[in-house]
Amino acid sequence: MRFTKTAVAEFVKAQKKIFDIVRLVEVSLTKEYDVTEAGEFVPGEYQCYAVWNKTRRCDNCISAKAFALKTQLTKFEFVNDDVYFVMASYIEVDDKPYILEMVTKLNDETLFGTFGKNQFVAAIESHNRKLYIDPLTGVHNRRYFDEQLHQLSNINAVVILDVDSFKAINDTYGHSVGDFVLSQVAQCMQTCVRASDTVVRYGGDEFLVVFQNIPFDVLSVRLKSICTSVKEIRRVQNQELRVSVSIGAIWTEQDASKLLEEADKNLYVAKKQKD
Repeated sequence: MRFTKTAVAEFVKAQKKIFDIVRLVEVSLTKEYDVTEAGEFVPGEYQCYAVWNKTRRCDNCISAKAFALKTQLTKFEFVNDDVYFVMASYIEVDDKPYILEMVTKLNDETLFGTFGKNQFVAAIESHNRKLYIDPLTGVHNRRYFDEQLHQLSNINAVVILDVDSFKAINDTYGHSVGDFVLSQVAQCMQTCVRASDTVVRYGGDEFLVVFQNIPFDVLSVRLKSICTSVKEIRRVQNQELRVSVSIGAIWTEQDASKLLEEADKNLYVAKKQKD
């Protein structure tokens, strides 16, 4: 949908009679705006995810997905014992893209069926987890990277990591040990990065770490910590073995897709140096 600022102000005013929250979201910055009747965009004091009592963007951010697909999506969100219905619609205001988020609190118990609210909440949370979490390692999966992270504009570093001689580990000790190695490596990575950073199992023994607004010197310290932590993995399911990783990293101001390409090239260089 295309709007002028005057038209979107009138539309938002009408929707506020129906929904509890109506706001514009600038997805790449996770920034929210209230729209006044005069058509002014007033930036919120906090990031858009703060309304859900979260300290980082939602794992299942339908606004990011709706923005990428230029469509309208819906989901349920939870704050303590309250359940909210969220609608995210891609719009353009004077040719600039936004997401229009409309939120309403659900208080009709009949919606939750015979299983009650707690089971309903658990089912939705389980669905979100299966959607974007790798079941083996517990970190985010490739779908999460493809659908959720590309829209962020404050990504300034991407790291690609893979396990050295992973095929040999599988061939020598079996796939159960290989799986355990992957889960241990993922745990090391999670421990060594900041809460604002995202660890992704990209496929097989390959992982990504996506960093937001990280200084170069801090990035270097985090990567050294990952390597040191992984080398401390000595005993895996009663098997003594040495685990190490190769890392390709890029720190720059480019967009995420270009960062990934550069990090992949640097990983190749790192692997060749170990041959």
